[in-house]
Amino acid sequence: MKTRSTVIRALATGACAIGLVAGLQGQAWAGTVTIYAPSGAGSATWNADPDGSTPGDAIRACDTKSDGWGIETALDYNYDGIMDRRVDTRGHTAGYCSPWKGGDLTEGRTVRMYVTPVSGSSYGPSTYIDVTA
Repeated sequence: MKTRSTVIRALATGACAIGLVAGLQGQAWAGTVTIYAPSGAGSATWNADPDGSTPGDAIRACDTKSDGWGIETALDYNYDGIMDRRVDTRGHTAGYCSPWKGGDLTEGRTVRMYVTPVSGSSYGPSTYIDVTA
C-alpha cells in the first residue's frame, strides 16, 4: 500500500513539473537576464534598464572557456532571423566580456536574444530567450 501511494505521489509531482515547464514557454524576461552558450562556452546578458554605468536595452557577450571559440550575443527585433544588434568577444582570450551595446527600444517591446559560439566566420549552435525592454 505504501509503495502505491509513493508511485501516485511521484506521478503527480512529475505532472506538476511538466505543467510548470509548459507554462513558462514563451515567457519574455525583463530586467537583467543572462543565458549560457552550449558546453559552458560563455554567456549573453541583457540589461533592460539603465543602472549606473550600464546602459538600458543593452547586451554584452562574455567568453568563459579557453576552447578557441568566442561568444556572440545578438538581438533580433522582428523575429525574422536578421540580427539587429550584435556584440562579440572575437580576438580576445577567455575571461573577456565585450563592452555593453545599448540602444533605445520602445518600453515593453519583446525581442529575441541569442548567444552563439563563434570562431572567425564559423558559428556554433545558438541558444535564445525572449527579453523585454
